[in-house]
Amino acid sequence: MTRFSLLAALLAAAVSTVNAQTSTECQPLTHDCPADPALGTSHTWNFSSNSLLDSTWNVTNGAVDYTDSSLKLSIQKKMDSPTFKSNFYIFFGRMEYHVQAAPGHGVISSVVLESDDLDEIDWEWVGSENTQVQSNYYGKGITLPHTGQTHNISGSTTDAFHNYTTWWDKDKLEWWYDGQLLRTLTYDNATNSSGTWYPQTPMTIRVGMWPGGDPSEPNGTIIWAGGEIDYNAGPYNMYVSQLSAQDFSTGKEYSYNGHSGTWQSINVVAGNSTAEATLNTVHESLAQKWANLSSGSKIAIYASAGGVAAIGLMVLLFCCIKQRRVGKREWNVQNNKFMQERTEMMNMQAEWRQKGYVEMK
Repeated sequence: MTRFSLLAALLAAAVSTVNAQTSTECQPLTHDCPADPALGTSHTWNFSSNSLLDSTWNVTNGAVDYTDSSLKLSIQKKMDSPTFKSNFYIFFGRMEYHVQAAPGHGVISSVVLESDDLDEIDWEWVGSENTQVQSNYYGKGITLPHTGQTHNISGSTTDAFHNYTTWWDKDKLEWWYDGQLLRTLTYDNATNSSGTWYPQTPMTIRVGMWPGGDPSEPNGTIIWAGGEIDYNAGPYNMYVSQLSAQDFSTGKEYSYNGHSGTWQSINVVAGNSTAEATLNTVHESLAQKWANLSSGSKIAIYASAGGVAAIGLMVLLFCCIKQRRVGKREWNVQNNKFMQERTEMMNMQAEWRQKGYVEMK
């Protein structure tokens, strides 16, 4: 996952730039890459044990779990770093994340927007600092000093859910916390006057957590993460209850025209996106399906249910009557047998008494 480069800040006098710890399957700045599938719409995902990740998402590392009201990511052992990402891209948009970050020294929770050419927009939480959240951005995978900021907030990031919203268009980038604007970055002041490092290409959404305090990490990263992680004190859990995405562009995919990596070079291909088609057929809950039925359909269902119940009752009564008749026949057979055996026994006793009386005489 993306790592907030405190080491770069600490060593800024000696190191001017370092590569952000990110990756891409195809680098469009140097190669002709396949088009990126677009979201092309707006959608909200509410996560719980009854509403799981659909096919518009992919678990790229580790595993995800669910509670009754949220999706859960967990560090349970050394180097666990559960992560999931969208199978769609947005080209400028509004993202809303309802997150309860994981507590603990050395534990990092994050939600990230990242493009194929490594433009990036981040929210990150250090588990030992539960009254702070960090914002950051990268242009073309380069980490520069002072792109990251730390924000003091009201409320605990690790004890409750909060709404972290990103607004991103071609002119400005905003980070919001529970309806409060924390930071604004404009295109023109993104590191230099020409906006070279401003994030401006289609991005996927990535959510995950990782042990920034693992002893194998660089010392600067461990310091930034709040110290070494104690795996024995885990598990460390991050929760996401809701995620909303609004794609400001509409179309089926986005492609790079040339290798400049500017927003003007992105082609928006018209058509219906695969993600939108998938979301239009996403499985509704039974309650949602019932609520969406017409009154006539509900009456028909009630009538059908009543008919089925009546048939069931008739079958039950028939079985009871049949069983009663069978039981009565069985009782008659047993009773007749008992009476016959009783008569035979009485006759035998009478015969014995008679025989004894005759012998005594």
